[in-house]
Amino acid sequence: MFTLVDDLLLPLVLSVSKMCRSFPKTFPPASVTVFSSKPTESTDGTASHPCRWVVGRVRRPCRAILPVTPCVWDERTKSVPCSATGKTIFRFAVALLVLSPTIAHAGGPGKTLAVYGDAAVSKTPTPGWSFLWNASGKVGDSKGYSPLSYVEKARAYGVMDENGTLKPDVPSHNMSRDFFFLDISAMRDKEGIARFYIASYTLAEDPAGEVWINNGNLRNQAFREGTALQIYVNDELKSQSLCKQDRFATVFQENLGRLKKGDAIRVAVGPGEKSPQGGGRLFFTIEEYPAGEKPAAPIPILTPPLNAVNPELGADGKIHRVYAAKHQAQCKALLANNPELVFIGDSITARWPAELLQEKFGAFRPANLGMGGDGIQNVLWRLQNGVLDQIHPKVIVLLIGTNNITIGLTPDQIADGIASLLKAIQEKAPASKILLLGILPRGESIQEASNEKIRQTNAKLALLADNKRIFYLEVGDKLVEPDGSISREIMPDKLHVAAPGYTRWMDAMKPTLDKLLNE
Repeated sequence: MFTLVDDLLLPLVLSVSKMCRSFPKTFPPASVTVFSSKPTESTDGTASHPCRWVVGRVRRPCRAILPVTPCVWDERTKSVPCSATGKTIFRFAVALLVLSPTIAHAGGPGKTLAVYGDAAVSKTPTPGWSFLWNASGKVGDSKGYSPLSYVEKARAYGVMDENGTLKPDVPSHNMSRDFFFLDISAMRDKEGIARFYIASYTLAEDPAGEVWINNGNLRNQAFREGTALQIYVNDELKSQSLCKQDRFATVFQENLGRLKKGDAIRVAVGPGEKSPQGGGRLFFTIEEYPAGEKPAAPIPILTPPLNAVNPELGADGKIHRVYAAKHQAQCKALLANNPELVFIGDSITARWPAELLQEKFGAFRPANLGMGGDGIQNVLWRLQNGVLDQIHPKVIVLLIGTNNITIGLTPDQIADGIASLLKAIQEKAPASKILLLGILPRGESIQEASNEKIRQTNAKLALLADNKRIFYLEVGDKLVEPDGSISREIMPDKLHVAAPGYTRWMDAMKPTLDKLLNE
């Protein structure tokens, strides 16, 4: 084998590198790239570490396994002369390539075949997809499956009753708001048979590699006895698990192996063994990978951890297209206007009436960086991928955290997350003053349990102020009536603020902002 490597493979690799004038910039994805110190590109065209080895499309920094790079790019000869040590390492790399079909490499790029979350919000199932339930017999026997149809009145997939809405004893998935509200409902019938909701995708062609279920997310917040999750290829059960009741989603992936055209991939959601009902919010993708490779760990799309630096993700686990476009537009506007007053937050900030901000603070060119649905993780991503360090605002107003309360994080967790945001803002805008606002109350009354959690969180947020660069202000009490109720005129949906509420909020905040802006 060493003769083959020394006499054939090594000269061949170095000859190709010389012809390409950039070792190993144009090397095929499945080849071996050995220890070049010349900057290279990865196989997807992005810039990579200047010293990389690649086996079977898997890229790793070579310094992670070696302290030196024995094969060094020679700019004069446009080649990579290797020392004896280099040849030995090359032999090892070739041997690794020979053995690589038996080694599972993680993290390589895969081909996305289908995305459930995108298909499930269409009134007409996209090609390959169908939504089913086991109308007769048990799940796992497709002869007893029946289709679920879109019911306009309910904005859901299910079976329509005589009133034009959903039959309550048939599984369904609801898409009444947006794709983050794909709520699945399943149940047991009167005979105790579990009736499953089944998302089915049929392959339109033969995959070249192995097929995986990836980026699976199932969030069960409602069913104490758990929700059953089963994955099938045709009627063959590939895996089954119980998704426990939790504020965080269960993430999953499954290697389905070699499949062929016409195979049906089915993800079934139903009641747990001891539960009369089951369901939750579901996402997954169907992806193809070369044999021996596997995807990276599944992404928690629905409930990213608090320490994640995370944009809003789409159903495919990638940044949501609309979110990315909004972020880019906000960055462009910041650079164009160079504001002295910047508001950062979620949808409550995003809905500030522009005319009110202009009326009260027009001289400071106020900018609104509110983004609907944002939690602490999302704002941190926008800060780290934005342009705040390229402008020079006098004051930054930060209101965030209500969406993190919704998913059940504790006051300590939220306060720690916001502390990390404040640190990130200070790093990006060291000369700016920060006005941190307390999280606003919600619901119909200040006495509701959720508002007690908000009060506890705000008490911790107040401790983050140093009254030098970080200042704290609560305005929530101005949105509450004297009897403790929260008027629908102020919060029509019990969460978001209406125009009269923003007026009250402005009246409470303006004296503090005036002082900070004019100091």
